[in-house]
Amino acid sequence: MSVQGINKERGATLLVSMIMLVVLTLLVVFAIRSGNTNLRIAGNAQSQAEADLATRQAIEQVMEQVNAVADPSLIPEQSVAVSTGPVSYTVTVQAMTTCILEKPVLNSTLDANSLKDRPCFATQDDDKAVQADGSLPTKPSECKTQQWEIAAGVTDSTSAAKVSEVQGITIRVPAVVTCK
Repeated sequence: MSVQGINKERGATLLVSMIMLVVLTLLVVFAIRSGNTNLRIAGNAQSQAEADLATRQAIEQVMEQVNAVADPSLIPEQSVAVSTGPVSYTVTVQAMTTCILEKPVLNSTLDANSLKDRPCFATQDDDKAVQADGSLPTKPSECKTQQWEIAAGVTDSTSAAKVSEVQGITIRVPAVVTCK
């Protein structure tokens, strides 16, 4: 072989090596960018899940308040602080203004031996809670069953994840409490 043929081959090898090096570099850059994008997606999904959990916990706390009052419309709008591990969220729970449905509780569906049913029996003397045969009258009692909605929402300041939840609750209230 001549000296010129060897030099040409060495130049071609250098050119092929440079092209392979550029291709490998591009693959590494693509892999790093893809990994960063996937990491962001996973982080945002985790933030969304934590914000959702915080919203549900805030609704649970308000549901406990609702069970402690006679009139759910008295529950004001409030901010509830919820911690889900290292992150704390401030969830805004709207005032309970949405009463969807109400229906009277019939005396015949009450249990005379149950402490939670006793306030529902009529208290007037001419309105006997138990009839002579031991059965309960079918007319409406002193209670109603109402269905209300509790709405809450939070926005995560780090990931901008926004969660809104609406939870229904069915409660027994005195007959004087009306849906508004």
